Amino acid sequence: MERLRKMTDSLERTRMLYGEIFTDEAGRIEGEGYKLEALTTLHILGQEIAPASRVLDLGCGAGVYALPLAEKGHTVMAVDLMPSHIEQLKAKTAPGLALEALCMDAQAALDGLPEASFEAVLCLGPMYHLRTESQRVKLLVGCRRVTRPGGRIFIAFINNDWVIATQALRYDGGRYMTEGDYHQDTFRVEDFPFVFHTLAQANEEAEKAGLKVFRRVNTDGLSEMLEDKFAAFTPDEYARWFRYHLYLSEKQEHLGACNHWLFVCGRGPG
Repeated sequence: MERLRKMTDSLERTRMLYGEIFTDEAGRIEGEGYKLEALTTLHILGQEIAPASRVLDLGCGAGVYALPLAEKGHTVMAVDLMPSHIEQLKAKTAPGLALEALCMDAQAALDGLPEASFEAVLCLGPMYHLRTESQRVKLLVGCRRVTRPGGRIFIAFINNDWVIATQALRYDGGRYMTEGDYHQDTFRVEDFPFVFHTLAQANEEAEKAGLKVFRRVNTDGLSEMLEDKFAAFTPDEYARWFRYHLYLSEKQEHLGACNHWLFVCGRGPG
């Protein structure tokens, strides 16, 4: 971790993070703590993406969203920085699916694509790793450029403010409050090993990129903090919790109580 901390280049740091530390991407996305985020995101994607769309999935990982979208009849271009993720995705892709998987970084992929070439663009990981605002806004500008008018851009952010609660109540206990990597007065968490956003910061970066935000969604609620509790639910109990979660997920008063947000955006004016 200390070697990772010393790296300043976003891509180099990301390669090491997933190449040496978080090496089981497929296992991670199957964990109980990730389940609610994935279900919620797929629910929103299903509502927002028109049938038979051309979809770009940037930072696709092992294909948690690319595969279901291709199986629903969309034409998907999936891009990820890690060769291992792309290999896992290709291994799971059934013959006949309209899914192209490419190993490259998100910005390079955008730079090589024509304008207005996708109905939907997923950016559900890159904002966790691009260390400067200029890099993040540039990427979102690229997402806007390749999205057709009337299309949708989906962006995931990690919530700075809930990191403290999760770390204290799920992982490190009360000592995180005295020893944790956050500013004791501003509650700003150190951007390590991921990049964390406040809601105001996420709104500002979307605006700077010329995006119009249509929906802001709390995708995972208490799921990571209370992972063991949710693991004990019966399937029916969990299905009812999911319905309750969807009821809460876009209420303004509940947007802060989650580790991840999903922004649903379109091309703004200009």
